[in-house]
Amino acid sequence: MENVALAAPSPSTPEAWQVPTQRVGLGFMVALTITAMSLYILFTGIGGLLLPLQVGLLAPKSKIAVLGLFTGIAVLVALIANPIAGALSDRTTSRFGRRRPWILIGGLLTVVSLFFLWKATNLTLLFIGWCGTELFANCVLAAITAMIPDHVPENQRGTVSGIFGLALSFGGILGAVIAGQLFKTAPTNAYLVMLLIVLVTTVPFGLFAPDKVLPQGYLPPFRFGAFLKNFWIDPRKYPDFGWTWLTRFIPLLGYFLATTYVFYYLQDAIKYAKPLQGASTFSIIATAVSIVSTVLGGILSDRLRRRKVFVIVSVSIIAVSMLMLAFFQTWAIVLAAAAILGLGFGAYMAVDVAIVTQVLPSGENRAKDMGIINIANTLPHSLAPVLAGAILATMHSYSLLYVFAAVATLFGILVVLQLKNVR
Repeated sequence: MENVALAAPSPSTPEAWQVPTQRVGLGFMVALTITAMSLYILFTGIGGLLLPLQVGLLAPKSKIAVLGLFTGIAVLVALIANPIAGALSDRTTSRFGRRRPWILIGGLLTVVSLFFLWKATNLTLLFIGWCGTELFANCVLAAITAMIPDHVPENQRGTVSGIFGLALSFGGILGAVIAGQLFKTAPTNAYLVMLLIVLVTTVPFGLFAPDKVLPQGYLPPFRFGAFLKNFWIDPRKYPDFGWTWLTRFIPLLGYFLATTYVFYYLQDAIKYAKPLQGASTFSIIATAVSIVSTVLGGILSDRLRRRKVFVIVSVSIIAVSMLMLAFFQTWAIVLAAAAILGLGFGAYMAVDVAIVTQVLPSGENRAKDMGIINIANTLPHSLAPVLAGAILATMHSYSLLYVFAAVATLFGILVVLQLKNVR
């Protein structure tokens, strides 16, 4: 396959495959970030707060096992959906562009899934709603993430990555506030607010966002076998792509090991009287701090033209916060650990996307390649509840869980050092 991302554009190369050279404006960055933010509201507010609460109410005696099962399967659905939706959007030849149809339709189906969660009165409806939310929200996420290499020149990607990282931060804060603070007597009413937020962000962006059209005739006829084979990217041919995948997977596995059961950690280990509000406060502090470190990290990374050192420092900071939770189980330490976690995670997210966009193998498959990288985001989210649940079930120790999470996170340093073409 020709490496279009590195080759000079020719008259026969469609604009959708060419390397962007024109800097994007603030309006595009803000619109992209707000759309992504609406999705991260769901991942944080539901996955971290509402889902544990509802599982605890519907299955109090087996809450850890049920939450681990629900989260693991739903995120596995997301793991498959993200790269496949990205690859299909790469092949989309709609006159509206490659990404916009996926954003619009995926957003509307996410709203339908949120309605299921809102009205869930048993575990079956809860499971259907959460799987649907993960499925369709990740279809949208795959499309909007691909818009960064589609439209942003390389010398601006650190800044855009940092601003895009605000989606996770602000989405985390809003998700925590909506789910844990606004509806204290009827928390599930938060789903209505989330539903409306997704509706008013994804639909306008899907209708009006800039998107380059891929004319028909540039791609071979669709063959399912070849389509699946295209997901394999040989790490021997593209070693930096493989190491970048691990650079995301390993720290995020540690991160999700530490954060998946914060609700139950506060309830069972800290004995906090209001674990929903406590978990919400933890998320708000962590994400508020990460806003500052995300923006500063992205800008500083662009100016210094360095990425790897930011990963090394950030994962070390994250590990410190986990060790605090492991050995000093008091509410005051929980608050301090939340701030330190946000500092490290924000700095990590500031350069993570920028690194990914520098190692993509080709220009014509950007969304598919970003989707493969996003497997390293969703797979830890799927594995972490199972691993954490096993540790808690066998060792009955939150301290051991957080030590394990810290060690896993620190392994990210070893893999980022293997990158050869990223400074």
